[in-house]
Amino acid sequence: MAKLDDTLSHYQMDEETEDVQFDYRGIHVEAPFIRNALGLSLTTRVPECNILRAGSVAEKAFAYRCIDHVCATCAGVRALFDPVSGELVLGVESAGFDRQFRADTLIDVALFMLEEGVMAARAYLGLPFTEAVRPSVSQWLGGFHYGEGFNVYPTASDAFAVFMRKKYQAEELGRDATSILLASGPLRFDVRFFGWRFGYMVETATRGFRHAVMDDGRYVRIQERLAQSVREPGNAADSGWNFRDPAGSAIVYFRPDGTFVVGEYGFGNAKTEENGAAFERVATRHLLNMRYMTFLAEEFPEELYSDESNRPN
Repeated sequence: MAKLDDTLSHYQMDEETEDVQFDYRGIHVEAPFIRNALGLSLTTRVPECNILRAGSVAEKAFAYRCIDHVCATCAGVRALFDPVSGELVLGVESAGFDRQFRADTLIDVALFMLEEGVMAARAYLGLPFTEAVRPSVSQWLGGFHYGEGFNVYPTASDAFAVFMRKKYQAEELGRDATSILLASGPLRFDVRFFGWRFGYMVETATRGFRHAVMDDGRYVRIQERLAQSVREPGNAADSGWNFRDPAGSAIVYFRPDGTFVVGEYGFGNAKTEENGAAFERVATRHLLNMRYMTFLAEEFPEELYSDESNRPN
């Protein structure tokens, strides 16, 4: 990559681990080999925002709301605090990527998304920032599929929604210009489209925290619990699930109105059957997100999570 793009500099590869790091338009980017074998993982840090330096509840809430601001503003960007250093880590990560046609184009877009996330964080923190430079990429006009036959679809979002209908018996409940609403039994999820034909996000939202997140104290308690492992009740053999795992890919945040969102971002591509394997990994990750979010909701006291308190009038 470094040889092909003059926006990249200081390219380094660890000879043992094959982990890669480089600078992109002044942003230091890390790309661990293991997480880029079948998925995609590009991360950077915003050291000015550090949860360990936040002393009061108000300071902690301000830091955590930086995560919410970035994820709500920059679709597909993941944000968390490093559990060791406390620094804000931003990433564009997907459980499924595989051998993609024109992967260089998708990586260009991922780097733009990462820069956009950094600038959104800096703006929230009151630091100097510049506008991220949107890459000039060709958009494939359809041709998205996942190897199930001769059918092709105009966007990766459409192809992923069909995959969910056929593989997981999901039912389409409706759609608009930006999302496709699906249901599988009691589960509901949106497949969202953000302007790139090859980018999609599958997400589930709940209003159950809305009565709590406007209060800094309760909000911080929720965020601190989200950074810890969640286990199935009564199952001692369960290894657990961590929504904020630095090696994971879950995007979790609160919208400005207090709605909680958990999701996974993915890239699809035209002219390749590799989408099938990538879709499967993204779907599996999201189903696990939903499973463990159910356990977490059941664990929280009513003062933190309550479907009853948050029903629309």
